[in-house]
Amino acid sequence: MRILVCTAGRHGATHTLGEEMARVFEHDGVDVDIRVPESVIRVDDYDALVIGSAVYSDRWVPNAKALVDRVSRSAHPPVWLFSCGPLHSSDRPVNVTSDAAHAAAVLHAVAHRTFPGKLDPERLSVGERQIFVVSGAVAGDFRDWVLVCNWAREILACLTAGKPGS
Repeated sequence: MRILVCTAGRHGATHTLGEEMARVFEHDGVDVDIRVPESVIRVDDYDALVIGSAVYSDRWVPNAKALVDRVSRSAHPPVWLFSCGPLHSSDRPVNVTSDAAHAAAVLHAVAHRTFPGKLDPERLSVGERQIFVVSGAVAGDFRDWVLVCNWAREILACLTAGKPGS
């Protein structure tokens, strides 16, 4: 079995979530490729595709959206989607972004999950820091590795049962 994991972000947190999923897949003997969206030309030799994007200002990053558009125009394997972030204060609910909802619809995605991410203000650009200050986002590493690994196991269970979406 072959799985392609594509992640798009700016500061690495989304990519590390994809790497952790890949470790789970590889532990079960799956052949995994981890790529950035702009390097993906074809997906038809894979049994599954996992696409993850960081969320900034309630939007997916542009190269993730471009990959969704490319993949949606051709035959593709079952797709699972994930978002990394957003990080808001605890009194503000986290919703599925419109970009993730669009991707799920056009790719007929099996599932979409939103995972908490990581925010280090020191790694942000000046403009990003200004947005951080007024956004209500909270600095810190909120990635939940158990949640991420369990979701990767759910994906494997669907694939090995031969019923994506079950």
